[in-house]
Amino acid sequence: MPQFGKKFATAALGAMLLMTTACGGDGGGNASGDNSLPVVRFQVLESDPASIPLQIMIDQGIDEKFGFKAEQVVVDPDASLSTFLLGESDIATDQDGISLAIAQQEGKNAVGFAGALNMMTGVVASDSSGINDPEGLRGRRVGHFGMDTGTTTAINVMFEELYGINISNDLDLREAGAAALPELMAAGQVDAIFDYEPFALRATMIGPGKYIFQPAKAWAEHTGGYSPNLALLAARTEWLDQNRDLAIKARDAWFEAVKVIGDSNYEILKEQKYADILALRDEAELDAFVKYCADLPCYPTDWSQQDVDGTMQWLQLFADRKLLIEAMPAQPVAVDLEQS
Repeated sequence: MPQFGKKFATAALGAMLLMTTACGGDGGGNASGDNSLPVVRFQVLESDPASIPLQIMIDQGIDEKFGFKAEQVVVDPDASLSTFLLGESDIATDQDGISLAIAQQEGKNAVGFAGALNMMTGVVASDSSGINDPEGLRGRRVGHFGMDTGTTTAINVMFEELYGINISNDLDLREAGAAALPELMAAGQVDAIFDYEPFALRATMIGPGKYIFQPAKAWAEHTGGYSPNLALLAARTEWLDQNRDLAIKARDAWFEAVKVIGDSNYEILKEQKYADILALRDEAELDAFVKYCADLPCYPTDWSQQDVDGTMQWLQLFADRKLLIEAMPAQPVAVDLEQS
């Protein structure tokens, strides 16, 4: 199973289990190579689309253009938060606001300072169900892969805010593995599913089915532009305090690599090196994924105070409901490096 989906499904729940791990390590700023550029260690997951801008950054020398040397640190998704907090990397590409909020509540300060991935999840209904919008889900069989997962809780919050739908009371929920949900829908065992990519996309292909709700688009429309990030560029505050200029360079290099992807209309993802990272099922799924990413889009292209404020307001909705986090941390979990 591609790890980028597993990451979002388990990040918040896994964070709770990993918070007992101690935090330490200095990280960053080491000389590398003949030109003695400082090294920035980026934490990535295997088969994660968040690692592709980093790979492009390295392949095209964007890191060196911005005055540093990028290194990949591939980690186990089940231990990614503790690995990051221990200082084995400088910048994580795989944490979200929930995991950072939990870390802060446990006294392990880390913050997000740019978006790495937009929310690549969705609600897909089978064509035969006749469901065309979230309201049509009331009383219907809906597959999901866990009530405490990031995907389900995010959709839960959005449905309550946008439609007054309580998924526990208003839907006939059926739980199964994320990878199994598209097949269950195609077999007629559920009418719709909550899932992450590429499984939601796969469900549209084999169901056949259609997206009836895309969280990234729906929330951006609701807020006037802000949508929660599936993953953030994040750093420990200790490292940021010592390497703020370096973090700004890393952020700007990241967004330049994202621009390379956008300028290709995401077609660069079809190049073998990057297609291998995605580890999708076949060429048809890869083609569909490229179109999906270009439309969403999968990668944020900038970061502003609106994103900082939106992230904090989004987390407040979880805290108000006691979903994954009990209360808001005392310090922000998202920052604008030029303003903070």
